[in-house]
Amino acid sequence: MKVSDCLRKFGTGGLRRSLDGGPFGDVIPSERTPKRERQIADHPSLKPQSLLRQLVYSALPLGEGIIADPFMGSGSTVAAAEAMGLPCVGVERHAEYFETGVDVIPRLAELGVALPAPATLSALQLWE
Repeated sequence: MKVSDCLRKFGTGGLRRSLDGGPFGDVIPSERTPKRERQIADHPSLKPQSLLRQLVYSALPLGEGIIADPFMGSGSTVAAAEAMGLPCVGVERHAEYFETGVDVIPRLAELGVALPAPATLSALQLWE
């Protein structure tokens, strides 16, 4: 079964290309988490929104489905999904991080973050 067959039948099976339309390379460039984001979310492993927004965009090959984050911490992945207009469910077993996420997610989601322009080809076209 080809990736395009999986996309047609199951809506999954491959990563959408990066926001600029190119394929993901072996390394996805990322910056350090900016100070303005760290001031919003005090979590030891906070990832930058510029990276997470690219990852959540690529994780749903057809732009359909739900991002699931089983270890959401302070909610930066959930915030990235919300900022990209994608549904997301986050689960966190540590109450203090969950409570932080309730406050942090909307604040991180509304931040302006510089990203490459979205690709114009569909996932099915890219995998044919």
